[in-house]
Amino acid sequence: MKHLALESSYFAAALIAATAAAGAAATPEISGVTIAQDGMSRAVTVNYTLSGENAIVTLDVLTNGVSIGAANVWAVEGDVNKLVGPGSRSITWHPDKSWPDQKFGEGVVSARVTAWNENDPPPYLAANLLVQGDVKYYTCAEAVPGGVGDVLYKTTSILMRRIYARGKAFSMGSPANEPGRWTGDAREAQHEVSFGNDYYVGVYELTRQQYDQITGGGLAAGAKTGDWPTLPVDSVTYASLRSNKFNVNAAQSQYYYPNAPFGTSLLGLLRTQTGLAFDLPGAAQWEYAAKAGNGDYKWGDGSLIVSTLDSDEIDDVDPALDALGRYSNNGSSVAPVGSYAPNSWGLYDMHGNLIELLNDPYDVTNGYSDVPKGATGQRAAKGGSFAAGAFRCRAAYQFSRAVTGTDTTYANTGCRLAITLP
Repeated sequence: MKHLALESSYFAAALIAATAAAGAAATPEISGVTIAQDGMSRAVTVNYTLSGENAIVTLDVLTNGVSIGAANVWAVEGDVNKLVGPGSRSITWHPDKSWPDQKFGEGVVSARVTAWNENDPPPYLAANLLVQGDVKYYTCAEAVPGGVGDVLYKTTSILMRRIYARGKAFSMGSPANEPGRWTGDAREAQHEVSFGNDYYVGVYELTRQQYDQITGGGLAAGAKTGDWPTLPVDSVTYASLRSNKFNVNAAQSQYYYPNAPFGTSLLGLLRTQTGLAFDLPGAAQWEYAAKAGNGDYKWGDGSLIVSTLDSDEIDDVDPALDALGRYSNNGSSVAPVGSYAPNSWGLYDMHGNLIELLNDPYDVTNGYSDVPKGATGQRAAKGGSFAAGAFRCRAAYQFSRAVTGTDTTYANTGCRLAITLP
């Protein structure tokens, strides 16, 4: 390993101030950054020192002070893209894999090492279901190895997108004249919700392969070929996700929100696997993420809901909805996750495919707050499905689902996961 001049260029160190969450006791700091390239393997080593608190560390590479782009720096290993403790640390970047056949021109090539406070993590999180405790963080969609659409994040890893909601407010529900809304529908009564926390939400609905990976083969035996791994898991119930068996008795309600899920439930096992407080989203969290900042009268990509859409005859085709999700007019069965376009915040299948279970009890009179209410009873669900009319795929529409599934399970009902930040 040596400091190497590459053509007329050379590598130099660059530092960046650490990002700290508000009220943090100490700020993690980066110092002593060095960078060198091996003349044989062409691997680049970045050394640095982290002081203060534990931090999530990310890397960027610049030429002449300009980033080469996150998509070109994904082939990294070592003390990067994860939670790191204080001390002398090292990162190895393989430009031959992520930025091949490039020649550095005149100017400085530098490494920017960033420390993120543990409570203020980067925008993307990927939890590996094959290796316990293997959680990686990425600064943007372009930094996600393989890209957000890689099959890895639909089978053996769960990809989450951070929603910056803390201190923000939005109008939950819908205006009375939003196309598709039933007149006087109390489920969609519009009210303002303010958020006290940011949160992560799944880029995709939880899939069958992910469910099996977490539970050790909890789905029925049979052929698991073709699209099976990337289809969203269906027929789940609130109790089956949080309690210790599918048909639970009343005593199992102790594992309902806001209490921790039972240790061997899907959510309990996932918490043990990752060390993260995975849960279902609250109704307000889900709707805010689905609307993606686009407001009323809109689908999640900002397209207008067509004025011909109503609750009686759903024979009209809405081009925007056709592009965003599977519903009764454009599909007779569930589709693999990510088959349709994402919303404005990069989340897939928020309109249609499967109805998604939420932590809030179903409540048509008191609305929904930023924090789900802890109570028994039917649970709220949102999103519409392949078996639902287009008007039910609007973000404001509320479904209800039984908690236990003792009497009925629904083949059009699944879930998307969330993590609420401190």
